[in-house]
Amino acid sequence: MAGVIYSCAHLLVGAYDFSGQLTEMIVNRSSESLDGSTMGTTTRKHKGGVYSANVTAKGLLNLGSSLLDPVIFGGIGTDATLVTAFVNGIPAVACSTAGGYGITAVSVTDVIGGSYGQLLPFDADFQTQHDLVHAVVLDNALSTAWSTGTNNGTAIPLSTSGMSTGEKLYGGFHITALSTSIVSNGVSATIAAASSSGFATSSTRITFSAKTCKLGQWATPIASGSLSTDQPFVRAIITIATGTSTGYSANGLIWVGHQ
Repeated sequence: MAGVIYSCAHLLVGAYDFSGQLTEMIVNRSSESLDGSTMGTTTRKHKGGVYSANVTAKGLLNLGSSLLDPVIFGGIGTDATLVTAFVNGIPAVACSTAGGYGITAVSVTDVIGGSYGQLLPFDADFQTQHDLVHAVVLDNALSTAWSTGTNNGTAIPLSTSGMSTGEKLYGGFHITALSTSIVSNGVSATIAAASSSGFATSSTRITFSAKTCKLGQWATPIASGSLSTDQPFVRAIITIATGTSTGYSANGLIWVGHQ
């Protein structure tokens, strides 16, 4: 897909979707270059070092409640913030080629200000605290909410050949809105795996604990040795507490990735 016009980036930070405030977003993954040159060589020799990654965002400042400035300002230096970036729109479920990236991060800058007469800009930087992962959308309820009870996502083939040695399974879960008076056991989610898309039998791979407030959750990565090679299909199962009412709902997005 050559010649993409960059006009539809999305940025989810913890419990918030800041997409409508962005004018620029960059996902950066790099490796240190280590100098392995020794005496007697006429050309420098370099070796790849450790990885580094960050997500930077620029936009127009909005000072309203729960919008970017108060959220980022209050989160400077806070560890383990789930950040998910989509560079060309949020793709359909199971699309792994549309530029979704997930990290657990620390917010390190929140720069505000500019020249006289401008719309007031902001500049934010999120530095990764783990791996930068290709995020494959399992279920997207940012617009249409999950309803009371169990919400089974679409089964997708995460890998047709199983995960290779050294890879890990990753997951992220954003809860961006909850109906009022949600009951005590709140909203929970799992990522399950099965041998076929019918999910006649399945195994739970990742569990996101029940929450009664908006937030983002980064799952502890699961090593390939703890997974079954004959279960290449995965899906999300989101459970909205029933309590004594059937009127509860929640909005959010859940993704999975392996590398």
